[in-house]
Amino acid sequence: MKLPNGYGAVVKLSGKRRKPYAARITTSWTEDGKQIRKYLGTFKTRQEALKALADYNEKPYDLNLRDITFAELYERWCKQKFKGEPVKRVYVAAYKNLAPLHDMKFIDIRKRHIQGVIDASPLKYQAKSHMKSLCGQMFKLAIDLEIVTTNFASLVEMPPHEASEIHKPFTEEELQILWNNTDDVGARIALILCYTGMRPKELIEIKTKDVYLAERYMRGGCKTAAGKNRTIPIAEKIYPFIEEFYNVGNEYLLTDPLDNKPLNNTVFFRYRIWDKSLILNSLPQKHLPHDGRHTCATLLDNAEVPLKIRQMILGHSSTDITNQIYTHKTTIQLIDAINRI
Repeated sequence: MKLPNGYGAVVKLSGKRRKPYAARITTSWTEDGKQIRKYLGTFKTRQEALKALADYNEKPYDLNLRDITFAELYERWCKQKFKGEPVKRVYVAAYKNLAPLHDMKFIDIRKRHIQGVIDASPLKYQAKSHMKSLCGQMFKLAIDLEIVTTNFASLVEMPPHEASEIHKPFTEEELQILWNNTDDVGARIALILCYTGMRPKELIEIKTKDVYLAERYMRGGCKTAAGKNRTIPIAEKIYPFIEEFYNVGNEYLLTDPLDNKPLNNTVFFRYRIWDKSLILNSLPQKHLPHDGRHTCATLLDNAEVPLKIRQMILGHSSTDITNQIYTHKTTIQLIDAINRI
């Protein structure tokens, strides 16, 4: 069957090949009238090659993108997502950890390739999760650009999420050291984390307009549906610290003590405040900012605060359908609970 002019052609390649049929199209002409061709791919049967040719003619795509590598698509993704702003460190790290994929044509990448890199990585679950997430976002871009039609990253299976032993609550002795040294900004912030249960990211993202001093609560949170925009009670113990940081002229509650600018991200927060605190560095054991959240959960449990109220304070989702539908706790109840610890 003769194909229409300008439609392209299917040719059988020489030699013994697993995919002997090639679909190709003419993209332009040389000055002396010779065709410049590009291949759509190679196929096992002539019928498969004809289908690829028909698909291309029905909906043409940029053939140059078929040769784009993982590394080249990553650069394109960064420019589109961050628009000239610095790429977040978590993505930079994930990209470096995916080095075996960098030189592969993106169109050739399948689940087994990503799975192999993740399975072979000695990194912990969170780092592997970031690797999968980056691949997933790149596949979404590749689908938009019509490079691929399937998000193979979504099929990757993650290893079991082992309980982390990196975080440990502050002991009673350590909390007392913090209370004895509240002139240290790091100690004050550590106590805020311990008596609100906020994640470090949640604390640095609290905006001044969402702090209600008179009513003794804040609005904020992230991650889960239960955690976002939740009511965060302010315990009497830490009220003076919140009041001290509160400044209607600032967009955010917390700012850098040196230049009064927003802390931007948790890495910057650790570098400028947490790691510079003499008191935090003098404690019997080294703590991470997230340990404050674990401390709050422990203190609430020790004070026998009901589970549902603990979940609401910490922003944990409830698996108890009755609690989800019928229990409505007021801000006053949350404040009373946090004041018990």
